Amino acid sequence: MAVIPANSSSKYTHFSNIKVGSASGGGSIQVGAPVAVTDAATYTVLATDSGKLHILPDLTADITITLPTVAVGLNYEFIYGGAAADAQDWIINTFAATELYKGGVVQLDPAEATLTEVVPVYADFVNDDTLTVLTPEVGTSVKIVSDGTSWILNGTVVSDTPPTLA
Repeated sequence: MAVIPANSSSKYTHFSNIKVGSASGGGSIQVGAPVAVTDAATYTVLATDSGKLHILPDLTADITITLPTVAVGLNYEFIYGGAAADAQDWIINTFAATELYKGGVVQLDPAEATLTEVVPVYADFVNDDTLTVLTPEVGTSVKIVSDGTSWILNGTVVSDTPPTLA
């Protein structure tokens, strides 16, 4: 096997989409176009969109988002893509009431004059199968990762109102 030193080749390959891993397990890297979530009352997240950024628009009504069944390595990030505070909420449900959230998110209150109010919102791992993000603003980003039995939350919610887990 020949060893080629870094930067010694003048040939490069461009991939418009990269996927590494297998259905039988192991790590997973997916790079592709983000998912532009439509302005609708419901949205079902596809397992095949794992690893992709999901951009939510300035909605005209609350949206209920349903995650797929937990599976090791599934991961999603939801961000707010509007230009001003949304008057609508994101309700992110797990596929089944037994698939609970772990972890949590922090809320930053833009109405706080010094922007020093940071509120952590933790899952209690008792009955938390719904995350409700109330009136998100620019900067809201929620990452959700499956460990095969649960969904692990991490992220920042920019809103006058703290998100809830129930």
